[in-house]
Formats: sequence, structure tokens, C-alpha cells
Amino acid sequence: MPRNPIEKCDATFEDRYGSTTSGNLSTYKTKVCVENTVDIDAVQAEFPWVSIADFHFYHMKCPYSTEAPTNYVRDKDLNSGTYWKMIEVALGDRLSHTTTSGLMIRHSRGSKYGWLCVDPDCPYYQLNNRNYFYI
Repeated sequence: MPRNPIEKCDATFEDRYGSTTSGNLSTYKTKVCVENTVDIDAVQAEFPWVSIADFHFYHMKCPYSTEAPTNYVRDKDLNSGTYWKMIEVALGDRLSHTTTSGLMIRHSRGSKYGWLCVDPDCPYYQLNNRNYFYI
């Protein structure tokens, strides 16, 4: 006895997988394509060594962007009571990352692998004159 009451040979493609008028399988399409999200020309104007392939890893959002679901960073102030604990980025310190939609690239600094924000509009970059890097 077959597991599916409709024989595979008798079922149409639409019955098996479902479809839309554009031909895409809407059930399985969960994210927007990276090429449509990232403005690579604007990123390369500021950081020429970055390519679109750098964005094709697991996606991590910059905590200084309004697009990030969580906005926590480590407190690196030695005099603070929350030293090295996660604190929330203030609402005034967050900005919309229009070039990368908040996506960070996989990057290594020597032996440390992590995530690097390469958006020119990042407030962390504007305040500290360096990119936000998260391990």
C-alpha cells in the first residue's frame, strides 16, 4: 500500500508541491534573495574588498541597525557594573542600514572569526571610525 493515497505517477506537479502563477514554490520561499537586499555597489565604494559572496553565509544582523531583531552588544567599559555583559543598544544609537539591510559579513581578524558590519551608514562606524566586529 502506498504511503500517499495519490499515486506519484498520477499526481500533477501542482498537486505534489503547490505553486503560484509566477512558478515559484511559495511554501518553501522564506527569505529575500541577498542580491536583491544588498546594494553591493554602494558597499564597494566604501569597502572595495567586499564582494557579494561575503554575504552568502548565515546571516547575522548588526545590533546598531533598526532591522535587527535583537540589539545587544557587550559592555566594554571597565568602570561599568555591567562590564562584559550584554547591554541593549540605545534607541537613539540605532539607524536604518539602507545599503546592507543590516546584514553583516563573515570575516576574520587574524585567528578570530566573527561578523563585520560593512554598511557605510552604521552609527558605530561613524562614531568610532571603525567597523563593528562581533565574535
